[in-house]
Amino acid sequence: MSGIVHIVGAGIAGLSAAIAATEAGCGVHLYEAAPQAGGRCRTVTGADGFSHDNGAHVLLSANRTALDLIERVNARDGWVEPEPEGLPVYDARAGRLARIGLSPWSWIARSKRPPRMSLADLPRLARLAVPFADRPIGPLFAGSALHDHLIEPLTVAVLNTPVSRASSARLGQALRRVMRPGGARLLVARSGLGPDLIDPAITWLARQGVELRTGMRLRAVEAQDDRVAALVFAGETIRLSAEDRVILALPPTEIARLFPQIAVPQSFEPIVNAHFALDPPLPATATPRFIGLVGTVSQWVLVRDDHLSVTVSAAEDRVSDNPESLLARIEAEITPALAAAGLACRIGERRRLVKEKRATMTQNAGGPVYRPASPLRGLAFAGDWIGPLPATIEAAALSGRDAFSQITEARR
Repeated sequence: MSGIVHIVGAGIAGLSAAIAATEAGCGVHLYEAAPQAGGRCRTVTGADGFSHDNGAHVLLSANRTALDLIERVNARDGWVEPEPEGLPVYDARAGRLARIGLSPWSWIARSKRPPRMSLADLPRLARLAVPFADRPIGPLFAGSALHDHLIEPLTVAVLNTPVSRASSARLGQALRRVMRPGGARLLVARSGLGPDLIDPAITWLARQGVELRTGMRLRAVEAQDDRVAALVFAGETIRLSAEDRVILALPPTEIARLFPQIAVPQSFEPIVNAHFALDPPLPATATPRFIGLVGTVSQWVLVRDDHLSVTVSAAEDRVSDNPESLLARIEAEITPALAAAGLACRIGERRRLVKEKRATMTQNAGGPVYRPASPLRGLAFAGDWIGPLPATIEAAALSGRDAFSQITEARR
């Protein structure tokens, strides 16, 4: 394909599109409004030197598009499986830790089943896995012990939406992938999302001649003869030839600002992440490294050598809390979980609370599936909000690849 592919937004969706376009032999120009690439999947370093990921993002081996992206930029060695024997889950109400298999097939072994799971739960689980009509997940498991021990934490982790109204169709999309052979391995970035995902992608693109320009917020898109004629950034307008193509890998609020006629999500859900430095750091051999939580404000703890990252998903009830009070509450809740897991660690003085009020779109049952049609020739959209999958790294990577396919097919 002749011409330049201009990609605005260097989060996972934009990077995925840039890699696909570069591999196809296209010239690529990549723009990002923020000072660094990565979007929500970035590593943050404060003025005090405390470094941590924006959030405790994980992948499953079922996330084939995201893993393929990681493979292509030669970063696969940085992703490790922290809990191959099953996920340690701490029940704060019972004061007990159990290991639960991530694959439903592993539940054949009684030791890896969710606590108090019964045969009556199997039809309910099947309704999630089979593409029936979309409905709220919570009522499907009313009265089942699985509601509190598996379904609610799984739902808020994957959909970032309260289980009482979350979409069974979107969760089912993820479950069908996980149920495939080898699809349920949990993977985390060994050193962080920056060094193990974003930096390798930027380095790979740079080696192919693709330059990332940061601080480039898109102000407007100019059209001529039903095609994109110019990209108007703050302080600079980039004129496009008739052969150029554009992919906007931007949040839905930005798409709505640029193209008010495009239907985008109007409701969003917050996520709160708490990060605690460890003093002293843990030895490299310390385990476990990932712990699920039940009966607490938080849903999981990612344990690194020098810090803990704790995630509160579907955090509407917590996002307005006083930061210091919320940090203290989270620390009090995770301390017995760490002890039950056999982790002898000491939380230091440095800590940070990161509130994302619009982390992901609301993923309610019966909600629309967004597949925005381009109003202009040579233009496509990408982002984790597009398509039927949960709004995750996998959805973002898939949308970027699909956006490039759209502009390629339109050109043909």
